Amino acid sequence: MIRPLKFLMILFVAVLLFPGDLLAGASVRTGIRVIHASSNAVHVDPGLRDIEPELKSVFKYTSYTLLKQTAMDLAPGTQGRVRLPGGRTLEVVPLDLTGRRIKYRIAIFKQGARVFGTEVLLRNRGSITIGGPRFKNGYLLFNISGTRR
Repeated sequence: MIRPLKFLMILFVAVLLFPGDLLAGASVRTGIRVIHASSNAVHVDPGLRDIEPELKSVFKYTSYTLLKQTAMDLAPGTQGRVRLPGGRTLEVVPLDLTGRRIKYRIAIFKQGARVFGTEVLLRNRGSITIGGPRFKNGYLLFNISGTRR
């Protein structure tokens, strides 16, 4: 039988090595919307109505078209990937689930080489829209949302 002090020491080391969310089997429902933004017309895709005020207040474009929408459940440290137009790949990785926040690492790859990278801290059930590369007389935007499961 393990003595109480020894048990506590083992438990303490386990907590240091494995954050509580990992032990609990937590995951993050991650939504990714790939958007084509341009000023060629005045149009907002119906699939973007919920973030239309954010798009119009942050970006200067007049047309927003939803190109792709993906949702995936990701455990902390697990990569989620989405193919993008122009031979690119978007990679999102939830790094930490602390309190009411989700920390993501976000990267864009082109032909296997990383061309963009950042980390963001989202509120649980929140989202962020990031400007991306040029595409067809406009730009790609990425709306990333996260909900702790």
